[in-house]
Amino acid sequence: MNKYILILIFTIFSITAFAKAPNLHVEKMFDGSYNANKSVSLNVSKTPEKYFRGCTVTNNKSLLNIVSQLFEKDLPRATRSQDITNMGSRFRSMVIINNGEEIYIGLSYDENNGCYLFISGSQEAFK
Repeated sequence: MNKYILILIFTIFSITAFAKAPNLHVEKMFDGSYNANKSVSLNVSKTPEKYFRGCTVTNNKSLLNIVSQLFEKDLPRATRSQDITNMGSRFRSMVIINNGEEIYIGLSYDENNGCYLFISGSQEAFK
């Protein structure tokens, strides 16, 4: 199962880009307030059609809880969501529709008080 999750994440990496998401709570992780935090690593890529933002948190249980809470706040807006737990790891995802386009949000947890959050979609979804 973990193999499928990694394939999903790498697929999204290859087809995504950068934009500012519309009023998503998880965007708080990308507003610059965590740039000086050594347990946070940001990844951003863009093309004219797509955008992608990724945030890795390592060895920081309190920040992992914040990311999880932000994800929970966006969950009521989701048209689809899933929660997969396998052998101690957990992957959660949701799809939010904006401007008729899909925004993909995923959150995977590791066993060392860390997580990986990504936001992906077409540029049209963020206007």
